Amino acid sequence: GFLKIDDFTKPKFEVCRQQTNENENVPEKEPERADRTVPKPKKEPEKKLSEWTEKPKIRVIGEAFGLYIVAELGDDTFVMIDKHAAHERIIFERLKSRNCRQYSQTLLTGVKVLLTADEFGALEANSEMLADMGFTFDFSERPCVTATAVPTFLPEEEMENVISEIAENLRLYKHQPQSRILDDMLHTVACKSAIRGNDKNSLAELQSLAEQVYLDERIRHCPHGRPVMFTMSKNNIAHQFG
Repeated sequence: GFLKIDDFTKPKFEVCRQQTNENENVPEKEPERADRTVPKPKKEPEKKLSEWTEKPKIRVIGEAFGLYIVAELGDDTFVMIDKHAAHERIIFERLKSRNCRQYSQTLLTGVKVLLTADEFGALEANSEMLADMGFTFDFSERPCVTATAVPTFLPEEEMENVISEIAENLRLYKHQPQSRILDDMLHTVACKSAIRGNDKNSLAELQSLAEQVYLDERIRHCPHGRPVMFTMSKNNIAHQFG
């Protein structure tokens, strides 16, 4: 499946106590003491970490038009998520992190793609970077390359097109392959890899996607800048009915 999977700081406080004159007659119930012994402060019950960090739970209740995840956040918030845009951004962030070796899957039958000499050279020169993105290639049949492993989230029907576009992007920017210009390439891979509108997804898959969006503050816009979700309070919904 495509989803396998993601701070609060405890407030600090000080207890300040004043030391009174030892000759004063202070009732025992007062916080000040008649002697010079500073009483140990009473221990406040420690809060569990979850009490500081726990966020309201998001619960998927359905899907609208095959495009949008419909969910409840806690007891008072309605959430709608564009599932393609959200999944696209999640994949984009994975690729951009260059930490996709864990998502790489070996293909039983390699995908062979015919490239130009320049594209072949650019792909070969950046094979280590591509491995970090989950791609492994066999370069033994120039000018054809054979993909022997690809990210698990890349659909089989898009493999050849994606490999061709990666090679073309690397050819164009081979002198600065680490630059931000390569974001275009990542956008392409992410867009073609993401689930689409009207794809059939189980409730468990939609729930996993919704949780990733909700828990990761980076996933608020797709790679092109469009919002991936919006919320509406229970009160605002009630106002729509007068």
